[in-house]
Amino acid sequence: TSSSCAHNNQRFFSQSSLLHMSASSSDATKQGRVVVVGSANQDLTAYTATVPKTGETVLGESFETSFGGKGANQGVAAASLDIAPVSMVCKVGADAFGTELLESFQKVNLQYDETSVVAPNVSTGVAQIIVDTKTGDNMIIVVPGANHALTSSDVRTAITSMADDDSCSKCPMTVVVQLEIKPEVALEALKVAKEVGATTIFNPAPAPEGWELDADFYKYSDIVIPNETELRSLCRGEESVETDDEEAMARTLFARGVSKAVIVTLGARGAMVVSKCDDVSGGTSTEFVCAPPELPCNSDPVVDTVGAGDSFCGSLSAYLSAGLSLGEAATKACGVASMSVRKRGAQSSYPSAAELPDALKVTAASAEVAMAEK
Repeated sequence: TSSSCAHNNQRFFSQSSLLHMSASSSDATKQGRVVVVGSANQDLTAYTATVPKTGETVLGESFETSFGGKGANQGVAAASLDIAPVSMVCKVGADAFGTELLESFQKVNLQYDETSVVAPNVSTGVAQIIVDTKTGDNMIIVVPGANHALTSSDVRTAITSMADDDSCSKCPMTVVVQLEIKPEVALEALKVAKEVGATTIFNPAPAPEGWELDADFYKYSDIVIPNETELRSLCRGEESVETDDEEAMARTLFARGVSKAVIVTLGARGAMVVSKCDDVSGGTSTEFVCAPPELPCNSDPVVDTVGAGDSFCGSLSAYLSAGLSLGEAATKACGVASMSVRKRGAQSSYPSAAELPDALKVTAASAEVAMAEK
């Protein structure tokens, strides 16, 4: 049963997380588990109505510290929904930022290996963020720090240990990977995930700049989730495709090896889901989804888009683990992302299960229907 996922390898998870997960994961909607492999950062955010030009100094409106990193963002987004057990494979530094990050994981029951998560003699990763208060747009500089101490061996050990654990071996696993860790480590995570039969989700962010993405990233990805900019970066050099035809660009990724779907996040426009057809035709189907129109937050202003894409990726993985179809999971994930942009910060803006409106909740009945339709 899905509740067996809660009683995992104790070496891998903090005790406080184990206690909470064993209590909460008896919910019948919990069909599988999510494993996020990626970065964990301390975000240092300055808010300003005037974004400085090169060589210019401006006065900001406020400053905040918060928890971030694309990996941790996605892990926290998924865990906060309390739909499925979620584990984080990452590295933090032996400093105050690292300690605070791990404490934040425990608050949302985001599990981690307490014996190997801290990297000695290196600082926790840091992201310096500038947010334009007039538009909500942002600019980010990331200093990797401990994120680059995560090794291929680390991720192989973590993923295989969860897959081999008798109490969870029958639970479907979804592994989510991004590019704020070393590319070779991200690729190893996808490879190992496929070896153990997991569904793989690859978020190619930050988009490759000055280097080509290894072709194996596509081969080992079931679902790829770029935004519009990242999609164009992946498809540059495709002479047969117009760069303003997002659907055609998405379809080119299937020829490179993506096995199930390409989901392009479109900001306020929602997301485009391009899926491979199940029949032998080799064709694709395209569905445009957006946040449910009845969300209470729809009337609130957008104040901060930092981490919205991560909110989508993390919540999508959780909804898929609950058994929802790709289209329904993407629709609800758009809703979670829409809620997140109404608040400042990344992880601090992600809704908890208690804050979800009915349109974004998963009931046992809806999960059973979705599983029956598969």
